Formats: sequence, structure tokens, C-alpha cells
Amino acid sequence: MKNNERNSQIKPRILIGATGSVDITLLPKYLSTIKATIDCTLTVLMTNPATSFLPASTVALYADRVISGEMPHDWPTDKPSRIVADHDIMAVLPATANTLATVACGGATNRLTTVILASTFPVLFFPVMGHVMWEKKATRRNITQLGDDGYHVIEPVWHENFDASLQRMVGHPSLPDIDTVISLLKQHLPNQFWG
Repeated sequence: MKNNERNSQIKPRILIGATGSVDITLLPKYLSTIKATIDCTLTVLMTNPATSFLPASTVALYADRVISGEMPHDWPTDKPSRIVADHDIMAVLPATANTLATVACGGATNRLTTVILASTFPVLFFPVMGHVMWEKKATRRNITQLGDDGYHVIEPVWHENFDASLQRMVGHPSLPDIDTVISLLKQHLPNQFWG
């Protein structure tokens, strides 16, 4: 088999990092559209806080594989270096302020941030947080540092919604539309998949 033929049969291996943001409830819609649009294998790596918003068993309905939890007995199959070796790109969708700060400082405090620190592929962050957090100098510094370190922080889209606890409409940075996410994934995947 020629090299070009072999490459054309290989599917992109996309890794989605899911963190504990309320916008994770939108994740199934994003995953199903990615699968319908890109012929790929799709893995979701969930932090423990992410699973408190959306169970891993629900996410498993929309992905080829879900990795969650931090138990050492999972490491033979889910060791961070193995996860890195098995993927071509990662999108942290959604990315919390805490995750951005941890990665900007070079931290490896959970399996997700350890995989990011060990990554050899493009990593895209899709930030979601409160508007006050987004504007803080510390957050702006972290975003600058992530860019300096070679990561891609995608500008969020501002959404307005009613905050029941405040009894008023509030705006906050949120996920871009699905078509934008898919376009960015395609743009950052290695050329071998589009040759």
C-alpha cells in the first residue's frame, strides 16, 4: 500500500477535554455535530467537576470513548503519555478559568492538565466563565502566557442569559457556534488528514 493511500485511510483522532463549567451541558450537541461533520475518532477526557454537571455515561452516547476519574488503577490504559500518543489534536471545551490558570503555570493537578502538559499536538482552549472573571488581570495574564507557550485560546462569544440568583440578565463569555469549533479543529489538524 502506498503511503498516500495509507494516510487517506487514517481518521483524525480528536480529544475533547471537558471541565466543570455550566456550559458543559451543551457538549452533547457539539460532539454529535463533530462526529457528523468530521470522519474521526472522538474521545472525551472529563475532569471530576465536569462529571458533576454531566455524567460520563451521558457523554459516552456521543463519543467513541470517555475517560473520567483520577484513579491510579486506570493508568495502564489511560496514562497521560498513552492518551497523548493516541490523539492528533485536543480542544478543551469548555475551559474554565481554573484550568487556564493551572496550564498557564505549568501545573499538572489532574489527568486533563497532565495530558495538556505532556501534549505534542495542538491544544485549543474554548474559555467559559463569568464576565468579571474574564476581565480580571490575572485571567488576561494567563491567556497571554498560554499564547506564549504555543497554545491556542479561542476568543469566546458573549451570551446574555437570565441569572435567577441575581434576578437580572447578565452577559458572560461562552462557547462559539459549532461551525466555528469544527472549522478551528480542521484548521489545526495535521495536513495529512486533508491532503
